[in-house]
Amino acid sequence: MAEFGISLLIATAKALLGSALVLVTLRLLGRWLMRLVSRTPSGTDDQLLRSVLATAAPIGYLCAFWWGWHSLVSDVEVLNFGQGVDRLIEAAMLLLAIVLIVRLINRVLLLLLDRSLRRLGRDNQLTVLRGLEPMIRSTVWVLGLLMFLQNQGVQMGAIYASLAGAGIGVGLALKGPISNFLNYLTILFDEPFRIGQFICFDDVLGNVERVGIRSTAIRSLSGERIVISNEDLLSKVIQNYGDLPKRRVATTIGVVYQTSVDTVKAIPGLVEAAIRSNPPGEFDRCHFTRFADSALEFEFVYFIPDADMVLFLDVQQQINHAIMESFQQHGIEFAYPSQTLYLDSAQLKTREVALAVG
Repeated sequence: MAEFGISLLIATAKALLGSALVLVTLRLLGRWLMRLVSRTPSGTDDQLLRSVLATAAPIGYLCAFWWGWHSLVSDVEVLNFGQGVDRLIEAAMLLLAIVLIVRLINRVLLLLLDRSLRRLGRDNQLTVLRGLEPMIRSTVWVLGLLMFLQNQGVQMGAIYASLAGAGIGVGLALKGPISNFLNYLTILFDEPFRIGQFICFDDVLGNVERVGIRSTAIRSLSGERIVISNEDLLSKVIQNYGDLPKRRVATTIGVVYQTSVDTVKAIPGLVEAAIRSNPPGEFDRCHFTRFADSALEFEFVYFIPDADMVLFLDVQQQINHAIMESFQQHGIEFAYPSQTLYLDSAQLKTREVALAVG
């Protein structure tokens, strides 16, 4: 009995000593690490460090308890219960450790996803993340449970086969909803467009009004609400005019062939002046491009640094007015899209005389 008391005292001392070492080490290490992460402007590092330290402390105490228990069992023959009890206690401690680690992984993973979305400015996707939290947590818990079972020597082949079969069955049964949900996630995370942006899909032009799990609603220019399934929306080309940092405008005009060479040389400067006098239009180039059938053609290009369609039309109209006024002041005539037939009057008179004599 005295030997048991001494062994119990030694085991208790080891457990307390191990717990004290864990407590002191984590406090010293935590203070040092907190000084380091406090220098960063983001508070994410602080939260991650607190989560890790909060998980490391109970795991350390579990290790200290296991050290004391193992010492007591090995010293006292009376407590030699066999491998069954040792394995049971070891499994219980491993299960507790896995529970703590899984909780840490869930906390860290969701925190990083939340901070990443906020840093990227995707606040509308935070709602989706909140909805996916149960699924993410469940997935991590299932992985932790499988690791625990595999460590305990459970034959995982049958379990994996059962999970695979169940996954195939669930996938076939929920093929439609899963496809709709994946298309919804594609729109939210890939962001081909956002709510409020002006897009073109097939022959539909309008602003995106709502993005749902199965469909997307677009308010057309004529006012009606058009609902398109997300699957059809992602299977074709989408023109997003709302995500347009700079609009390029290329225009071709023609003047009559009777325009003098000096005037032709002056036209690019006149067009440039007309564009620069109407901000925010940004002049790019203007060139005499070709001799067309009925005109001398000029092509000019300018940019409007805004995606607003109304602003674009207003600036384009002002530039067109300025070009017409400038051409009118300099006596420059626009060419008609037609062909002119020129006949020699002398040849016509000769033919009329010949016909009269004949």
